[in-house]
Amino acid sequence: MSVNYYAFTSETPEDEEGLHIGKHVAGKEFLFRAHRDLGLVRVEAWHEFLSKPGVVIRAEHGLEKAVEELMSDATKRPADAAAAGEGHLWPRRAVSFRAERGVPFADYEFF
Repeated sequence: MSVNYYAFTSETPEDEEGLHIGKHVAGKEFLFRAHRDLGLVRVEAWHEFLSKPGVVIRAEHGLEKAVEELMSDATKRPADAAAAGEGHLWPRRAVSFRAERGVPFADYEFF
């Protein structure tokens, strides 16, 4: 099972899906979506953006998630995830680069 996460602001039109944050696939580490034009190419940049007043994080199925919960889940490292029965790395071709602490980013559109 996979879940995509999106950021919504007061400026996001009702009929749009929001800014793609990334994807969690059961058994794999979280894959962040890099948005170079917005400077969202580091974990800290995403955290800062998602912590702004009025930003709402929503999973594709509609459930909202708190920024600290998402960031904690999204930055779980393979060793940490392996202890929880997860931790499989993304194939090299799926990851554009790894940011701080080896967190994977893709700088292309994916779903």
